[in-house]
Amino acid sequence: MPTSTEQLTADLIDATDAIEAALREQHRLESLHGLGAVTRATIALGDPIVRYYGVDLWRLAAHREAVTHEHVEASSARGVLDEAVVTRAKRLLQEITQPTPAIRIASSAIMRATSADSLGIWLRQMRERDISQIPVYDRGVFAGLLTTNAVARWLAGQIDERGDALIESALVRHVLPHVEPAETVAFLPKEVSAAQVVALLRSANPPAAIILTASGRDVDPPQGLMVAADLQELDDALSV
Repeated sequence: MPTSTEQLTADLIDATDAIEAALREQHRLESLHGLGAVTRATIALGDPIVRYYGVDLWRLAAHREAVTHEHVEASSARGVLDEAVVTRAKRLLQEITQPTPAIRIASSAIMRATSADSLGIWLRQMRERDISQIPVYDRGVFAGLLTTNAVARWLAGQIDERGDALIESALVRHVLPHVEPAETVAFLPKEVSAAQVVALLRSANPPAAIILTASGRDVDPPQGLMVAADLQELDDALSV
């Protein structure tokens, strides 16, 4: 049996009230009232979750305003109040109060090279697994990021007179100096939200890779690795 309009209205008000209260508490916005005003303020403060769901929150604020004044119309830009709207509101509340952790999506089986490893071994791994970055750790400390771009730059200067690349005798450490400054690595704590990772990977100057560790520092063992290729899976996990 379809949920009654009265019940849908009550559920929407409960969910939007809870979203507003959670955002006010998280950002100490006790003086603001109304989901629209709180959304605007938290976007200005740079909240990555609210920024990610900004459009959805604006729509919920409009729905809330409409049902409060009892003038929901099928032809309005808000659309009809139905179970999908309430389900979306509850999903947004869940993401705001219990954000999806990025480590749930991150590659946990992280391959780690050392600077003394043979380059050829890792080139084969990159080709077979279709990956473009491998973190390099020496004695448990981050030493750099081995990237296919750096390998290409190194190779350009390693062609002998017969046109053969001198790969077999090369070590990972020979390539690391060829990593471009823009090919950075960001270290974040393993508790970081998926929305925060999305914001960083879609920023104006995104890192080549994000490594999740216990403390968010490069001295801890990596527990997750995320790159731009993971954005679609992150978006799927955050869908409402």
